Amino acid sequence: MKEKLPIIPNEKYTKTARALHWLMAIPILILLLLGSRTMGNHDARILPTLHASAGVALVLLVVLRLYWRWKNPPPQRAYKSFLQEWAARLVHIALYAAMFLIPFTGWLAYTEHVRRSLGIRPASWFGLKIPLLPDFGINWHFIHKWGGKVALLFIAIHIAAALKHHFYDKDNTLKRMLP
Repeated sequence: MKEKLPIIPNEKYTKTARALHWLMAIPILILLLLGSRTMGNHDARILPTLHASAGVALVLLVVLRLYWRWKNPPPQRAYKSFLQEWAARLVHIALYAAMFLIPFTGWLAYTEHVRRSLGIRPASWFGLKIPLLPDFGINWHFIHKWGGKVALLFIAIHIAAALKHHFYDKDNTLKRMLP
């Protein structure tokens, strides 16, 4: 017999929180779609530039979202169990960490690539030059690539959990984040 979930309050996330949540999906989608196509493909400068620009845009949106969340705490959530609450928090922390660390490792990877391949100009964010970072002697490309794959796993878990809440638990968790 399925355990009954507690009633989740009808309170939605603020319009700003919902807008930032869905706006962040745009650069994430661009990053995931272009990520594997940018490696070594510097003949067509548009792909690496678009990829880098989406990464910077994502970091700016995450900073804005975390600031908004700090000033406007999210509505109360209800979980079936302590384990479910713990898993949700872990996935959210992992997603936020990935949205900071993966662009940063991309920046380090690009710096490493520029230093090894003279003639490649620094990345830009919609035309604004992104400075090169110090060389730490680490294979940042490897970390950046696998960080993206791990982030994709957490994104899939996040989406699956939202769909589970909507279709299986039949609660309003997903509806509270929809426009």
